[in-house]
Amino acid sequence: MFDGQPYRDELLRRLDSIRRVLEAAHPAMSPASEMDISREARGLAILLLFASYENLLTSLCRGLLEMAVGLRVGNRRLRKGFRLFAIHNYFQSIANSSDGRRWKDSGPRLLDCIFDSRSCTVNTDLFPADGSFMKCSQVALFCEIFELGDPGAILKEVWTRLDAIVAERNGIAHGRLTPDEVGRNYSLTDVRTLVDLWQQRWMAFITHIESQASSRTFFRYDR
Repeated sequence: MFDGQPYRDELLRRLDSIRRVLEAAHPAMSPASEMDISREARGLAILLLFASYENLLTSLCRGLLEMAVGLRVGNRRLRKGFRLFAIHNYFQSIANSSDGRRWKDSGPRLLDCIFDSRSCTVNTDLFPADGSFMKCSQVALFCEIFELGDPGAILKEVWTRLDAIVAERNGIAHGRLTPDEVGRNYSLTDVRTLVDLWQQRWMAFITHIESQASSRTFFRYDR
């Protein structure tokens, strides 16, 4: 039911672009050459690895939500994770309401939305960000909401590297570190191995979601 191939294609496209950057920046040249940008390229590769799985997670989230909407069932039949995306706007309204409005207006509307048997109000533009900027806790929250099980069992070696990759990405993005400084921590072999692991483990993650979301029961309860 859920087709993971577009997500595989996009992940491969992004990882192949990292490989091309590495190849272009590591030609057979003298180490003393003023044109050597190999360390910068390795640092940039780390940033691009982050971007590849950030895009993957947000895209997968939208894809799953769009499939839930496409089933054309009311909020009442959606599984609880999808229902969170259906009630989000109402939940925000309650948070911003006065005490009186919560009891008289916002609260009843939220309950009506939860148990609506006709309309589906899932907001496909939402992503359940936890504020960690894609650390392990973010991936765990994504899997918890969609009832996908333990991501560490699927991502394996990549799982133990995520938080470090996020820290280095943030260091570059916010100016605390340069790509050159991050690149010094990795050899070309290190980065190539990491890119290959990224491909292997995130592809397995996509396959897992594809398997779990292969039937309508992943998205909604039976009558």
